Amino acid sequence: MFFSLPGRTQPLVLLIASYIFYMSWRPSFGLLLGLTTIVDYTTALMMARARTDGGRKAALIIALSINLGVLGTVKYLDFLISNVLGVVGLFGYVVPDYALGLVLPLGISFYTFQSVGYTLDVYNRRVAAERDFITYAQYVSFFPQLIAGPIERAAHMLPQFRITHRLSYQNVTAGLLLVGYGLFKKMCIADVVASVVNGIYANPAQYSGSYQLLAAVLFALQIYCDFSGYSDIARGVARIMGFDLMINFGQPYFATSLNEFWRRWHISLSTWFRDYLFIPLGGSRGSEGSTARNLIIVFAVSGIWHGAAWNFVAWGTLHGVCLVVERAFIRLAKPEAWLGEPARLLLGWAWMLAVVLVGWVFFRSTSVANAIVALRSLGDFGPISYFTLKMLDLASGELVMLAVSLALLFVIDFHLSFRPQRLRELWEVRWLPTAAGVALAYYIVLFGIFGHAEFIYFQF
Repeated sequence: MFFSLPGRTQPLVLLIASYIFYMSWRPSFGLLLGLTTIVDYTTALMMARARTDGGRKAALIIALSINLGVLGTVKYLDFLISNVLGVVGLFGYVVPDYALGLVLPLGISFYTFQSVGYTLDVYNRRVAAERDFITYAQYVSFFPQLIAGPIERAAHMLPQFRITHRLSYQNVTAGLLLVGYGLFKKMCIADVVASVVNGIYANPAQYSGSYQLLAAVLFALQIYCDFSGYSDIARGVARIMGFDLMINFGQPYFATSLNEFWRRWHISLSTWFRDYLFIPLGGSRGSEGSTARNLIIVFAVSGIWHGAAWNFVAWGTLHGVCLVVERAFIRLAKPEAWLGEPARLLLGWAWMLAVVLVGWVFFRSTSVANAIVALRSLGDFGPISYFTLKMLDLASGELVMLAVSLALLFVIDFHLSFRPQRLRELWEVRWLPTAAGVALAYYIVLFGIFGHAEFIYFQF
């Protein structure tokens, strides 16, 4: 239907479809999305028409206050109230538990950051203010990436909403393979290990260190396959319609340093924080002390962005501190001068993986206390019982197919990371993309887990 529409009608139909998609969860969600769109469209025009820097700054302050005010209210107000009441209780005052119980709209952090990025780009004259409201509204509400990103940039996406899109065989085939690979990661890996991860983290004190380590490794696989799988699906759906979304993951577990991990993981958010927070704070232009401060601030804020809970703050702060340690070690010890390249890469990979796994324990735990319980148990290793795994819905059949799926994931991601040219050559083989697509579809239908409709990052 979309491709059969005349060019002047496509934008309006796409906008309506995106709002229907978003409001299908809850109709009131559309009101906040519309408010964000109107505020940033209007304030950007105000900045474009302002004759003084003061007028531009006033429009920017209005936009940031409303956007971040709405986000802060619905996402963080209950968290703030509970912590204030907790502090009051420390002084002996008895206060009843109180919470507003506000419903967190799906993906509000994603589209708010995308809108804020546009506003800051207009203010800094990186992009011109969009004059056409329908074009800008499509940019904010584009349904493939509305719920969980990637967080796009105006300079990349706005021109794509101004053109007529036509059916393309290449776009359809490339898009369907992206969708298929995303569904494979989600349904054949992430959802297979979810029951084990959920069971162990629900009662961390009941499991030994062996199970905690297993849960940490499986959650690392789960969150990667769940979130990168969604990103692939979003990119694939957009590609079918003729839109190009940015790559959000670059096979992060192949990174050989923590710094490289963050260049490969959730790229749209990492670059957003780099451009709109880290660099304005001073980036790495000042002393090592100021750079360390900026890194810790950025990653602590990143933790808060992920959720209104102290375990997310701990996760972000841990990464910030470890990045500072990594920078200091490289600067002072100069490992490239006395370590051979293979040893340096291997040690860097082990360091990255250790920090990431400890961080995922904080990220997945329901509280900092539970995360500490899980980490303390790592000193108490014991055998892993097949009966326990079976009780956690990972019996022999699931184990075998999980091993096969992980092998396929490794081979594909290895080629994507280190041998992309080989994949491009295979793509040119006339029959191979069709055969791969059909095989992938059968594999998902036969071995995928059905019924898990939500993705982990929907909650953010």
